[in-house]
Amino acid sequence: MTPRALAGVGLVAQLLAGCGSRSGLGDRAWEPDVLFCSARPWRGRPGAPVHVFVALPRRAVGRATWVLEGQPAMARVTLTHDRGSEAVLTALTEGLYTLRVTIPGASGDGGAGDGGTGEETCLVTVNVRADGPTALCPAEVTTAPLRAVMLTGGAQGDRRVDSFRWTLEGAPGTSGRPQATPSDAAVTRFTPDVAGDFRLRLRVTDAAGASDECVTVVHATPREGLRVELAWDPPGRSCPMSEGAACDSSDVDLHLLRESGRSEPFGGIDDCHWLNCNASAGRLLSWGASGADDDPRLDLDDVTGHGPENININRPSARSYRVAVHYFDPHGAGPQAATVLVYCGASAPVARFGPTVLQARGGRDLNDLWIVADVVPARDGTGCAVTPITRGGAPWIVPYSEGQRSAGPPAP
Repeated sequence: MTPRALAGVGLVAQLLAGCGSRSGLGDRAWEPDVLFCSARPWRGRPGAPVHVFVALPRRAVGRATWVLEGQPAMARVTLTHDRGSEAVLTALTEGLYTLRVTIPGASGDGGAGDGGTGEETCLVTVNVRADGPTALCPAEVTTAPLRAVMLTGGAQGDRRVDSFRWTLEGAPGTSGRPQATPSDAAVTRFTPDVAGDFRLRLRVTDAAGASDECVTVVHATPREGLRVELAWDPPGRSCPMSEGAACDSSDVDLHLLRESGRSEPFGGIDDCHWLNCNASAGRLLSWGASGADDDPRLDLDDVTGHGPENININRPSARSYRVAVHYFDPHGAGPQAATVLVYCGASAPVARFGPTVLQARGGRDLNDLWIVADVVPARDGTGCAVTPITRGGAPWIVPYSEGQRSAGPPAP
């Protein structure tokens, strides 16, 4: 029995309890003198038995007849009863069902109750309605940035579910706002592009157009000893393939320089950037000890506008690293506001810089190079110290050609 049907049962049970309560004048229970049917419709679901009750006088116990008087066209329904105060209706079709209950009239009443037939009768209605869908979201899941997870949604309800729709409801500010793929199936794949929490909403719609929603969260937690992320304004608006998109294809590049005080300036082999360190293009640098744990890798190189980009090192071994950002090519766009986040083996960034406005000044060598900060890893491998690089209290910005001659101020 559904909760709504139970509520109806409670109503009639309360009525019957009142009718059968004992008075202070004796021990005999009081009973109704006439047949009573509740005016409130009973509620049920397709295929679920609905127990329906009426109040009978004592003289009619075991003598009630129940007849299905009204039903939807082509309805499939069964009605069972034992000539008592209860009947069970099971209907497979949604709609309104009308039951007529009849009992013999009181002897000698002249047929009072229905115009002289010697019977008493009343109507009971049952409203059979399917429950709309209930969206079922998977539990929250933790992964690493750029590591895909499979999300399995579902739905409960009486009708066939016709559609599923996944949408990204919330993402970190530096995210390019990746979408679940496919977005219109119960099972989907989602790849977070930066560290942080991503909220995904699932909407399910059934054959009658009823819908429900739920939300799950994908936590993207960095696992590298050093992770640097870059995005530029406005994040999430890289140019798609569609014509006329509200975006621009400005190209801003992330750089990570090893041992800035004792190495070559930007652009050399000690500088991880798009040309020599792009893992997706198979370009890798070998830094420090044997093996790849202390080698840098640029996982994302966004050339169509706004990022994100990131550079990672699993186990940093250098004494220090310098972070920089170069406005490589505006592709017809104007100034860009760049933001940099630094992670050191933790789920939260240890430093955030920007937004800092970068200008294109007539060529790649003349465009702005923002020398952002120095990162000094802890000797025990846990955490790091991050020191911003400024000049006169302002961000240290020079033409890229100057950065190719000098990496800036001495390292800490």
